[in-house]
Amino acid sequence: MFIAVALSPEIRDTLEDVIQRLRPCCESGRFTKAENLHLTLTFLGEVSAAKAELAREAMDAVSVFPFPLHVGGFGYFRRQSGDIFWAGVERSEPLSFLHRQLSSQLRSRGFSLERRGFRPHLTLARQAALKQEYDHGAFVVPAAKMLVEKITLFQSERPGGKLCYTPVYEKMLSQEKTR
Repeated sequence: MFIAVALSPEIRDTLEDVIQRLRPCCESGRFTKAENLHLTLTFLGEVSAAKAELAREAMDAVSVFPFPLHVGGFGYFRRQSGDIFWAGVERSEPLSFLHRQLSSQLRSRGFSLERRGFRPHLTLARQAALKQEYDHGAFVVPAAKMLVEKITLFQSERPGGKLCYTPVYEKMLSQEKTR
């Protein structure tokens, strides 16, 4: 399970176009399906039904106004098994505040979370290797913006062997804590 910002259809379409342009430029890679594109806020891993309920409580305790999310740019994380290609997400105080609040609420409910810094990005491909004639600088993700109005708890599933992320709970953002 993980908690994330689901992307607007317009941003998903833009990123799907980038992935389609990227695919033939790679020798290998696992490319993200458009319906699976999201901005991960925190990864929870395998959790019991009781822990999933605690995650929902943590989400409900978050108190943040809706805010704009700016997407654009292209980058990659080097990995031995192949790079991770991503679209950039502009850091903003509301996004960082949301991440900090959510992490704090989860930790107070017994979740053990990663300690590395929050690096917001949208994964386009994993285990990817560009063909020799291409350069990482050849790819552009056009600037786009959306309003973040909710956060979603997702379950990772593999029906028929295909990875899919199923929303199991949504929390609308507001300054009010849900009870």
